[in-house]
Amino acid sequence: MMPTARTLLALLPLAALVFTVFALRPGSQDIRQAVIRAAATVAGVTVVVVELLSLVGWISTWPVIVYWLLFAGVSAFFARHNVKGFQRLVLKNWDKVLVGAIAALVLAELVLALASSPNNFDSNHYHLPKIEHWIADGDLDPYPTIQNQQIILVPGAEYLLLQARLLTGGDSLFNLLQWGAGLLGALAVSRCAAQLGAGRTGQLIAAAVFVTAPAVVLESTSTQNDLVVTTWVVCAATLALDGARRVATAADVLSLAAVAGLTAVTKSTGLMALAPILVFWGICQLRHRQWLRTVGAGLAVIAGMAVLAGPALVRVNDAFGSPLGPPGYSAALSTERKDPPAILVNGLRLAASTLTTPIPAVNNVISDAVIGIAHLVDVDPSDPQITQWRSVYPDTRWKPDEDRSPYPVQAALILAALAAALLWWRLPPLVRAYAVTVLGAFILTAAVIKWQYWGNRLILSAFAVGAPLTGYWADRLKSHRATAAVLVAAMVAAFASGGVAVAYGQPRRLVGQGSVFTLSDWQERFVRLPDEAVPYQQAIDAIRASGVRRVGMVMEGDLWEYQFQISLPDVELVAVESVIPTAPPAPISSVQALICVGTVDHCAQVVPPTWRIQRYSTVVAVAFP
Repeated sequence: MMPTARTLLALLPLAALVFTVFALRPGSQDIRQAVIRAAATVAGVTVVVVELLSLVGWISTWPVIVYWLLFAGVSAFFARHNVKGFQRLVLKNWDKVLVGAIAALVLAELVLALASSPNNFDSNHYHLPKIEHWIADGDLDPYPTIQNQQIILVPGAEYLLLQARLLTGGDSLFNLLQWGAGLLGALAVSRCAAQLGAGRTGQLIAAAVFVTAPAVVLESTSTQNDLVVTTWVVCAATLALDGARRVATAADVLSLAAVAGLTAVTKSTGLMALAPILVFWGICQLRHRQWLRTVGAGLAVIAGMAVLAGPALVRVNDAFGSPLGPPGYSAALSTERKDPPAILVNGLRLAASTLTTPIPAVNNVISDAVIGIAHLVDVDPSDPQITQWRSVYPDTRWKPDEDRSPYPVQAALILAALAAALLWWRLPPLVRAYAVTVLGAFILTAAVIKWQYWGNRLILSAFAVGAPLTGYWADRLKSHRATAAVLVAAMVAAFASGGVAVAYGQPRRLVGQGSVFTLSDWQERFVRLPDEAVPYQQAIDAIRASGVRRVGMVMEGDLWEYQFQISLPDVELVAVESVIPTAPPAPISSVQALICVGTVDHCAQVVPPTWRIQRYSTVVAVAFP
């Protein structure tokens, strides 16, 4: 099959999604709800199908093509009588400006996503290599590796990337998963704002607050999973708000179960924001006095989470004796103190880090206040029990980098809107209840996630569920001249920060030195390890020239094997070291050559002394008998 034809196969999931939107929209003008339900249905079914294909060893191209042909065909059949025109959208001048600005930012992200090769550090370390291992093995079972994150971390986003990999034969469309998640997230945030009582302008402002956050902008062109899980959480929020107004139907429950399960199977950081949302939904359902029905619906949601996330957790449990991985792994990332002073200090640090600006004086005031409060409650500001081991508070780096970028304008708006909703006494009960839910997400996040340099993206879900509150307040303040001026200034600042992130962000940027249009594909892939681009290529050329067909991989730490996997498709790459108890490494006697990515000392410990080693850098070498 020609590469162009295979790329066109990527249209099958898009067709399935569009048809499913119409199939789930009979008699309803709520197109946003239909899109959210359709996305949850398509993603949820895909996760189940991947698990089923793994059971019979069919993680390969043709079974996936058949699956999507069937899905698109069945969804088209059910959609055929429900294709209706959309209501004409009438926008005021202010709304037109917002829509135009959002569209311009999203289109710039699309250009960057399509022009960029996957180059995030974590993606090269564990997100993408696991996909190549699944394809090589034909299943999802644990395999030998020293990089245990490939096995431990839940793989929901990678299941979806797997579809693009098998349909197209490459990774050129991988960035579109999170780009699409950003669009869906903005849609869900705007619908939440509408459910809280915001008008069209307020809904657009809520969506703008979400979509302009530098962390969202940078993730929308990436192969990480923070934006995917954030989107599933805000989808859960809008579906939960449906339950505040009516007894949940079977479709409501199934949709909520799907997004809850997708959150659980995508990234555990989303669970801290999801839990208060599910509690909110359960309380709302109990208020309708449908006790048995509410219990049944709650059990159905739990079952959905078990169906989608359970198999992955079972595999981790089988490998390590715990669904959380090896002993000590979760403790390195999760807080070890749960007392109120520690939670308070951790929460303040997490919030303060999102507010970091290019102005040192502002950063100093904020961080000094947090440190002062920490000392007041007798908590070390860098207590290792609430701080990731390589981090020291504060961190004042503000540049738009995907792994750590703050979002000060958007975070300030969300925190202000939350505070106002909690303190202003003349509010509709639904708005106040939702604000309490958002507060619960913040508190639970602070109680579980250790502060770290890379924390801003990890807590994005909690901030995202607060974004609808900005739309609620904006709608009520826009008629006052003074507050309207402040609102306009905030929106200008928000779009400016989002524009800077897409234009000059790292590790992908549209313009300036290092623009994706000035780098080769190979250079792009090594933006995070620029000194290793040539050594990696030299090692690949040496393996190709040797004609060997089975090569052992010696990896150290968080260095990358993904580039070897995609560059040597006809070579069987096997790990000769492993930290996975149930997946022993291949014996060195079974391989014809070794690729060593690690220190000289580490390679010397693994490579037989009689083999000749050709070193291309301090960390890249190949060895032959």
